[in-house]
Amino acid sequence: MRDHRDRTIRPRREGGFTLAEVLIASTVSMIVLIGLYLLYDVNQATLIRGEQQTDLQQNARIGMDRIVRELRLVGSDPSGTLSGVPAIPGATTSCPAPPAALQAIETAEATCVRFYADVDFDWVAPLATERVEYSYNCATQRLRRQVWTATGTAGAQPLAERVTALTIAYYDAAGNLFPTPVLATSLGSIRRISVIVTTADTVTGRVPQPFTLRAEIRPRNLGLRP
Repeated sequence: MRDHRDRTIRPRREGGFTLAEVLIASTVSMIVLIGLYLLYDVNQATLIRGEQQTDLQQNARIGMDRIVRELRLVGSDPSGTLSGVPAIPGATTSCPAPPAALQAIETAEATCVRFYADVDFDWVAPLATERVEYSYNCATQRLRRQVWTATGTAGAQPLAERVTALTIAYYDAAGNLFPTPVLATSLGSIRRISVIVTTADTVTGRVPQPFTLRAEIRPRNLGLRP
């Protein structure tokens, strides 16, 4: 008869994970979560930058459209503000104390153009020809528009934000480029205006992506005066 003390008692193995298995699983899970977070963060940043870039480009397009539309009207003068243009009955100038023999384009510089035109089509009212200026402020990176009316100035209003460059070029009827600023004696010979607006998202983007708009404008009323 065998002594039961000789029997080997084997311990029962309980279910579970060892410490090494838990550490390995935690490390793998952490790596996966970090990868997912980085992917989400990159996609979110790309989406935000894309939306802001789109807004910036749309803002520049709106500004350029207005510049083109109003420069085409340069010289439209129902109030007879400009020399040699007869006034429409009942229409008066909205420019403060206009001097005699005004040019349709008063100032022609590389970053500023000032001109006379009926930009709001109110020739039937007592106010007709307006004095309009488009200019660029390098310090604030803003494209601005200012209008003078019969009661004074409407003040400079920002037309586009984060504009990194504005280039305005002026040509005569033969296509010859005028050096800027255009001399007063040559202002009446301008027949074509080229405008280039460049914007860049320097705030949200790590590498600014420039966006450039170009327009060629031929004012319809220039050269029609006797």
